[in-house]
Amino acid sequence: MVLGSVAGGAHPLLQAESLNHVLGGIASSAAPAALIDLIRWLDSFHYETLPSPAELARLVVLLDEAAQPHLRQAASLYLSNVLGARSVRYKALGQDFHASLGRAYELVLVSPEEGLEPGLRLEMLLRSVRCANGEMKWAAFDYQELPADTWRRAGEAYRTACELEHLDSPVLIREGRETRSTIRREFVRLVAMKSASLDQLAPERIEAIDKLVRHLQHALDLRQQPGKGQLFAVDLETLSPPRRCLVQPAEPSAAMRYFDPADAMPVLGELGRGMGDASRGFDGMPRATVGAAIRHLVRHWGAQPPTRRFRRHSVGGALSLATGLGFIRSLISGEALLRPAAAWMLQDASRNGFGVHATMMDPDVCRVGTLVAAHLGENGRWVLGVVRRVRVDENGGASVGVQRLSDDPRPVILDDGGRSWNGILCDPPVRGRGVRIVCEPGTVRSGTVFVKHGARMLKLQSGPALLSGPGYQVVGCQLL
Repeated sequence: MVLGSVAGGAHPLLQAESLNHVLGGIASSAAPAALIDLIRWLDSFHYETLPSPAELARLVVLLDEAAQPHLRQAASLYLSNVLGARSVRYKALGQDFHASLGRAYELVLVSPEEGLEPGLRLEMLLRSVRCANGEMKWAAFDYQELPADTWRRAGEAYRTACELEHLDSPVLIREGRETRSTIRREFVRLVAMKSASLDQLAPERIEAIDKLVRHLQHALDLRQQPGKGQLFAVDLETLSPPRRCLVQPAEPSAAMRYFDPADAMPVLGELGRGMGDASRGFDGMPRATVGAAIRHLVRHWGAQPPTRRFRRHSVGGALSLATGLGFIRSLISGEALLRPAAAWMLQDASRNGFGVHATMMDPDVCRVGTLVAAHLGENGRWVLGVVRRVRVDENGGASVGVQRLSDDPRPVILDDGGRSWNGILCDPPVRGRGVRIVCEPGTVRSGTVFVKHGARMLKLQSGPALLSGPGYQVVGCQLL
């Protein structure tokens, strides 16, 4: 059935035969095609003749449930090849679907109160908040903020449930299964994700944080009175995103709700100590990924907020950024035939890093964990670093925080007696001291490695990988 085929009459999905045909086609399609169809049908409610509120609610829920396996498939495909060209499509579909679903639930909720019986309206409020949670994760994958309209819808749902005294009323959300949730629990999950500093994480760790927060929901709460430790406040009057409270308020406002993760810290500690069980409990995600996500939450939700080791200073000037290990090595060695344009502006700098901004997001650079080389000015040197924070603004611009790896990186040739390969030396060679080598993953094996550094030949004892990311790893070695 084509959208608009019965324009001016009943909505196409009100016909049982058409509905079954659409749902069957969605179930048998792969994730991209199915999500595109679902988005089109959800958007159709805004320009087709509307069904009754109860019928509209039923149809939106059916489309919501039909999408769940495809959303899981799209997330898996996205995470399996984050840097691939197709990943952009999966990310866009996931975010666009939740945006359309949120608008459809809002269309249901703006209907007159008598159009929905209380239990169904409560379910629509809860599903609206759950939809915001889904959109939050997909937006975070690309380091974007959750749209203001989405925050408003979720906040209005929470505030309405609070006024009706149904914040803790259990709602069945999976037909045929005893899966129940509450509006308080779903909204707390949304606040927890926003308060988790997702702009400092690679996509696979954002996925792990999402799973951890689901696991911790029973230990999280929003309170009217501030508790001990770190606090994040939500204003139910302005419905603005949560913000960190650096100082506890002397007289808390009646409109404020305080997210206090202190009760979740013991649970995180137990998960960290029993990583064997934790890794199996999070859909088989790698233990290293889950462990890193746990440490991140402990650091950012702990009693003391994270503080910078070195003071930042405001600076200015144009900057070139390059990524890709091979390209970076050719730039450092002077073999490159071209240099990236100075499309970034310095914002601040400290002893161990710097912040830059660009009016357009560069997807190759704007990824936490990416290896980058920075060149300041016409006669400046290349500096090697790793992206540690990314924030994309509503205008498409990006702010990136870079941690320095080396102020004087040098291209080298490595040899283990049986093969040779290219790498980058991060530290000046001093006998008896450690040095770091940047190379492709898996190229450095345990044992003795010889490094050709200009006219010198250095002998190194390779050690563990200190850092790894897309297309590179940093290996610690000892100079013999």
